[in-house]
Amino acid sequence: MSRLTYLARRLGFSVFAAYVVMTISFVTVAVVPDPNVGFAAWLAKGDSDAAANAVRQAKNLDEPLLDRYLDWVVDIATFDWGRSIGMFGEPGAPVTLLLEQSLPVTLAYLVPALVISTVLALVIGSYVALRPTSRVARGLSYVSYLGLGLPSFFVAELVLFAAYNEVDWLTLEFPRVVDLTDPVSLWPYLVPATVVGTTLAAGQLRYVRAESSEILGAEFVKVVRAKGATDLRVLRHVLSNAALPLVSLFFADLVSTMVVQLFVIEYVFSLPGLGFLALQAASARNMPVILGTTMVIAYAGIGVNFLQDVAYAWFDPRADFE
Repeated sequence: MSRLTYLARRLGFSVFAAYVVMTISFVTVAVVPDPNVGFAAWLAKGDSDAAANAVRQAKNLDEPLLDRYLDWVVDIATFDWGRSIGMFGEPGAPVTLLLEQSLPVTLAYLVPALVISTVLALVIGSYVALRPTSRVARGLSYVSYLGLGLPSFFVAELVLFAAYNEVDWLTLEFPRVVDLTDPVSLWPYLVPATVVGTTLAAGQLRYVRAESSEILGAEFVKVVRAKGATDLRVLRHVLSNAALPLVSLFFADLVSTMVVQLFVIEYVFSLPGLGFLALQAASARNMPVILGTTMVIAYAGIGVNFLQDVAYAWFDPRADFE
């Protein structure tokens, strides 16, 4: 099987997986009773049944589940993701507009966090692998274990405490509308980016240290050292050979960050991003927005896995594509 055929098959599997995730998400949300129906009936002063039926009709809950699913699949395929729905069925803004406003907020801190974590992991992990018995290496190892043990919400709360009580010049006023082309307006997002980045780096540097330490004992590294190569050149050879497993592990951390830390960080910092939008939608039982945010996260996770397959094909020409 050629590399191109392999990638085409992986792409087809990714599309299939996306529709499976979409179906599971829809069924999960659709079969759970909407508590707002009963709440509307309780608030009604007159006919409670009429109030409950009005909410069901406004949210299309009175239609058969299969018909609702087929209509929804057609709408998703045509990029018609519907409109936001209030607690009692009030129409709101289009889902795509809400996602368009929230995604830049999430990317404003998530992308720098990934850069920070990757740089810290490669630099610190490589140094610890080269100097495993030095005091600095041991201290960095202890710090990494501490970073793994501290929950991200606790670190975020400590940062907020320091920002508001200890550092007068630091004002965490996050713009509600983010322009990713204006770096100056994005500087407040470096604070949550640092929290996410350092938390990620604590785990990633262990991967770098483990892979680098294993390869440093290989015969070709001894030959490179015997030729008088510097530490930087040795690391270049080591990291190039460790690229494949490191890419796989880093991508796995990226998915876990989007699923877990995204909600935690945006809740603590009150960031109007994708996670905050999903939490609000779940609280209001806003089904179109719940499905919209779920699909974005699922698409990102599936896309990351596809990029991992591409990385396998790129970094290892000897890979078996059968």
